[in-house]
Amino acid sequence: MAFENFPEVWAALGRLYDSITEMQKRQAKTDEQLAQLVAVASQHEQRFDTMNTVMNERFDAMTTTMNERFNAMSERLDRTVATVATLAAAVTKLAGISEQHGMRLDRLEGK
Repeated sequence: MAFENFPEVWAALGRLYDSITEMQKRQAKTDEQLAQLVAVASQHEQRFDTMNTVMNERFDAMTTTMNERFNAMSERLDRTVATVATLAAAVTKLAGISEQHGMRLDRLEGK
């Protein structure tokens, strides 16, 4: 692009300067927006980390509670099984005694 005279060159330089100034303003605004977004993202990340920590602590507590309850139930079940086995042995023994008494009674009655 050739210029006819100095005022045209000066005007073109002015427009170029205005354009560069406007671009710098837009860049500064973009940088400011980016900084705000980074700050917001950082806040969200901190909140997420806090929530993650809380959730992990709750999960650990719930797991511990469930394990304790499971162990207690297992112990109760073991005791119940032992009690049932003892009762079954007692019933078997009583059935044997009853059968012996029945045989004695039958002999006494002469059958």
